[in-house]
Amino acid sequence: MAELHVPDDLADQILVTLDVKDLIRFKSVCKSWYSLITSSRFVNRHLNRSYNKDHNNNAIAHRRISLPDDLFAGDYTDVHLVGSSNGLICVSLYKIRILVGNPLIRQVRDLSLPPSVISPSCWGFGYDSSTDDYKLIVGDFENENQTCVRVLSLKYNIWRVIGDVKYEFISKFGVLCKGALHWIVRDIVSKKILVISFDLSNEEFKLIDHPRCISKRSKLGVINGCLCTYKYCKWSQCGDEIKYDCVHYLIPPKYKKNSLYRDESWFYKDYICGRRKQTYAPIFVRSLVSPYFNMTPKEYMKVSNSNSSVN
Repeated sequence: MAELHVPDDLADQILVTLDVKDLIRFKSVCKSWYSLITSSRFVNRHLNRSYNKDHNNNAIAHRRISLPDDLFAGDYTDVHLVGSSNGLICVSLYKIRILVGNPLIRQVRDLSLPPSVISPSCWGFGYDSSTDDYKLIVGDFENENQTCVRVLSLKYNIWRVIGDVKYEFISKFGVLCKGALHWIVRDIVSKKILVISFDLSNEEFKLIDHPRCISKRSKLGVINGCLCTYKYCKWSQCGDEIKYDCVHYLIPPKYKKNSLYRDESWFYKDYICGRRKQTYAPIFVRSLVSPYFNMTPKEYMKVSNSNSSVN
């Protein structure tokens, strides 16, 4: 009996509609399917389809990712979720290392902070569409007058100092919205509570308009693709239609004695809740995006077995 052959263009149209877990299994079917599923073109098409599928899903408002507060004891007392973008999740470990990984494809990239950063005062993670790059931002409160901000490009694996800002960061982890990270800060000179944004493309900070009722107890989040603040006042109006967020709780791989246990799943459980309760949690999209994106197999092996270089 002759072997059934599926034309490449037809295979492409079928495979792009499947879930990530199925695609992981189908990579082993044949070499052509492996090449197709791991190609950047296919990964980007699948990512866009996942976004659109969730956007048109009447059952949920968003998919979000969060760390379960009730589990953090022992090994997890100083683990923080920095952010999420295109399926990649950034987690800080014990103030000295960072993990960037995709729990669905079980790939984790281990990064180092610059030696000069002792106690980060702010963090941020997001995708720069202008350079097709993912960037990690860390601010270190150097003295009473300024915070030094550094950025790591995942594509080039190098830290750069991008400047000093004269703010005290009240919200530690930047909220990603429309290509920019956002924090609530206090002006060191005037003592005013402000909202600043950092554009990931031009790498510039700027003040943005905010409600007069914002305070140091306010929090930032994202609802319906818009930045919002909550606690005492609402920034963006929710529609009349009630939707619920699907929150994916996760536990990062354990970090002991400078080694990572990468053979366990990050996911702990899923939870459906009202979106206002999880507005702070980063939006999560199911994707095939690898933390080792844009690398040749040779570059992948080199980077995955070494720490990030620091300037």
